[in-house]
Amino acid sequence: MKPASEPANDKPSPRAFDRPWLARAWYRIVQAGSGILLCAIGGFRVTGPRERTFRGGALLVSNHVSFLDVFVLGIPLDFAINYVARSTLFFPPLGGLIRSVGGFPIQREGMGASGLKETLKRLRNGGIVLLFPEGTRSPDGELRTLKSGISVLAARAKVPIIPAAVAGTFEAWPRTWPFPRPFPIRIHYGPPIFPEDLAGLDAEAMTALIRERILDCQREARRGLARDLGREE
Repeated sequence: MKPASEPANDKPSPRAFDRPWLARAWYRIVQAGSGILLCAIGGFRVTGPRERTFRGGALLVSNHVSFLDVFVLGIPLDFAINYVARSTLFFPPLGGLIRSVGGFPIQREGMGASGLKETLKRLRNGGIVLLFPEGTRSPDGELRTLKSGISVLAARAKVPIIPAAVAGTFEAWPRTWPFPRPFPIRIHYGPPIFPEDLAGLDAEAMTALIRERILDCQREARRGLARDLGREE
């Protein structure tokens, strides 16, 4: 018997295809190319549920330690993702490339009205939006305090929140290095947090729950990475 928080029909809505077929085809090409490059710099393994078993849009939230994170988190998924990127990256020709694979700009210090509006629009069109609630890359690989905007967005959007985490991208490409280097990567996706799970929580409690679920995913990803490196205790 399915949990009460999940719909009886576990197939995603046709609105899950939130972009034209040509844009989806281009996304798949970039996704495949990124996967090949990732394998070339150390490979990756994935754990946790990756199937989209609910209707409509969702937020995919993760820790953020490297430029690689956006590519890494989208590679194993059967569905295309949208993602937020700081507005300073949207200059020719990089801005066009970012937009072509589902990216859209937000201000570095916060989502702002335009970023919130665009995120809600994509969610309501059935899209999955990836964002990093810390707001920027961690300087030491540890999960930082989440920005308060994540609770505002969750309350407004009322969509499932998929927690995830990556391990190994910090070692592969920390913010202090100009180029990536070979290192294995682990990705773990956790079970969704449904709107019913957040009902009755204030903003602080909501943010704390989302952070704890990301931490759970980070622990799983790090345990898997330790096994891959032969460091498991």
